[in-house]
Amino acid sequence: MTTVGASATTNSSTSGRGTPQAYVLFWESLNADLLKLIADRVLSSDLLHYVWFRAVCKKWRAATHCPLGRGVVDPRFHPRQWTMFPEGNGLHPGHPALGGYIRFLNIHTGVFILVHLPCFEDHSVLDCPDGLLLLQRKKDAAICLLHPFTGDVAEFPPLASLCLYMSKFGIFLNGPYDLLLRMVHTAVSVHVGGSVTIMVALSHAERMAYVSTGDKHWTHTSWMMSGMRTALPFLGSLYMVRSSKNKPSQIMRVDPPDSSSSSSWPSTPPQMIATCPANLMAKPYLVECNSELLLVGYTDRKSQLVVIRLADLLLGVLATPLTSIGDHALFIGTWSMAVNSTNLPSVQGNSITVLIPRKSGRLRQYDLCRGYHTASCGTDTMATEGLRCIWLCVCLYSVSTFVKTFQSNSDEFRNILPLNCLSLLSFCHSTGKHCFFL
Repeated sequence: MTTVGASATTNSSTSGRGTPQAYVLFWESLNADLLKLIADRVLSSDLLHYVWFRAVCKKWRAATHCPLGRGVVDPRFHPRQWTMFPEGNGLHPGHPALGGYIRFLNIHTGVFILVHLPCFEDHSVLDCPDGLLLLQRKKDAAICLLHPFTGDVAEFPPLASLCLYMSKFGIFLNGPYDLLLRMVHTAVSVHVGGSVTIMVALSHAERMAYVSTGDKHWTHTSWMMSGMRTALPFLGSLYMVRSSKNKPSQIMRVDPPDSSSSSSWPSTPPQMIATCPANLMAKPYLVECNSELLLVGYTDRKSQLVVIRLADLLLGVLATPLTSIGDHALFIGTWSMAVNSTNLPSVQGNSITVLIPRKSGRLRQYDLCRGYHTASCGTDTMATEGLRCIWLCVCLYSVSTFVKTFQSNSDEFRNILPLNCLSLLSFCHSTGKHCFFL
C-alpha cells in the first residue's frame, strides 16, 4: 500500500514473499517549486486560505512570502473579497459594545472574521478599495491606506489642498470633513518600486484627484464630469457611466498616472471606451462580477432588468443580454457589488437587487432567468435580513461619518498586529463565526 503525500519516501520492512516496499510520502517535503505554485494558486483565491496554507508546517511557512510588510505594496495580498461590516442595529465599528473588534465579511464565501483593532478614536473611514481601508485622521485630515489584517499602512497628505482647489470653482466646503469630500470612490494602484497611488472620484464635486506615497499634496483634474456617483474601481482604474436621456450611455475610464503621464494627467479627460445603446438599457450601472465588468439597467418603465458584458461592447460585437450569472447575486446602487449566494442561503442566486428601499421598507429581488421580480420580502423574514445584511455592506460609506477607526501614529498601527499572530486562526464557538486574531 502506498500513502501519497509528497516527494520524500521512507522504506518499510519487506515481507518474506518479496512484496514491494511501502512508500510513505511526507507533505512537509513537498518540492519547493511545486509548493510555491500551489501557494500562488491559493493566494489568488483568498488571502485567508493563504494564511491557512502557510500555517500547515514550518517549511511551508518558510518557503512562502509572509503578507506582513507587503500587505499594501503587493497587490497579491490585497483582501479584495473582504468588506468591513457596518453592524447596524445601533452599532458601528468602534462602538464600545464591540470591545475593539471589527467584523469583515467575505462576499464570496459568506465567512465572517473578527479582527481586533482596539483604537478607534482618531480616524474615520472614507472607502474600502480592494478590501483596504481608506482612513482620514480627525486632527489634521491626513489620509492613510490600512490593510486591516496585516496592519501595513501607506500614508498620504491631508485633503486640505482639495478644499482650496474646489473653492476656485464656487464649491465651498466646511473644511476637509465636509460631506462632499467623504462621498468618494477610490482606485488603488501599485507601481514598480512599491509606490502606491490612490485615485478618487469626488461624487458630489464631479471631479477627480490622485496622490502617491511621498507626494506633498493632491493633484486634481481641470475638468469635471457627471457619472462619478456610481464610479467603479477595477484593476487600478476608475470606470464611470455618463448617461443622457434617449441617447447611448457612454462608458468612461480614467487610468492612474504613471511616470510619463503625471504632468498631463490633470488636463487629460476621461477616455470613452464604449457606448451602450439606449434601446438596450437606460442609465446602466457598472458592477464587477467574477473578475469582469457587467452593465446592469432597466429596459423601459423599470419593469425588466438587463445584464450585458462590457467586454462585448469593447469588442464591438452584439451585446446579448445574459439570462444567467450562475450563483451570483448583484446588488446595484451608488456602491454596487456581486456576492456568491452559495454560502449565503438567504440570498437568491442569479438575481439582481436594486438598493433603493421602497416605502414599504422592503427590498425586491429580480430573477434574471424568469425575467420578473420575485415576491417582496417583508421586514420580518430571514430573506430580507439577508438582503439588508448585504445592503448594509454596500451602503457602508454613506454612514462613514459615524465609523471611527484606528490611532494616528503609524507605529501604533503596527503594534496593533503582532508579527507572530498572523497564523493564529481559531473558531469562535460562542458566535459561530470564524475569527482572525491579529
